[in-house]
Amino acid sequence: MSAIERLTDPTSLALRGLSEHECGRFRNRNLRQPGRERRVHRVEFQDWIGGLKLPGPACHQPLDTPAVAGHAEAVTSPVDCARCLAGDQDAFTPLVALDGGQLTLGLEPGAE
Repeated sequence: MSAIERLTDPTSLALRGLSEHECGRFRNRNLRQPGRERRVHRVEFQDWIGGLKLPGPACHQPLDTPAVAGHAEAVTSPVDCARCLAGDQDAFTPLVALDGGQLTLGLEPGAE
């Protein structure tokens, strides 16, 4: 149980209600953002405020603000987003040191 789930103030109740509603809407469904001819994404329940979850594209494509507010479509259409199909959880390639280490910076006065 997250910390926000124990709170009973109106804001916490509204946030919890939104989280539960959106997660329920996307259970066993895929996600299409609003608009024409948009890609269908696999859904991943992502961390949100206070330990609550919200559904989002598994490829971590950003959602439009209206999509977070309930305008994203829960669909049974097959996933056609290439990144979701590839299962790539990180859209960015990690940086790796080519020589296996990092050079130190000479920060002393007179160091070259």
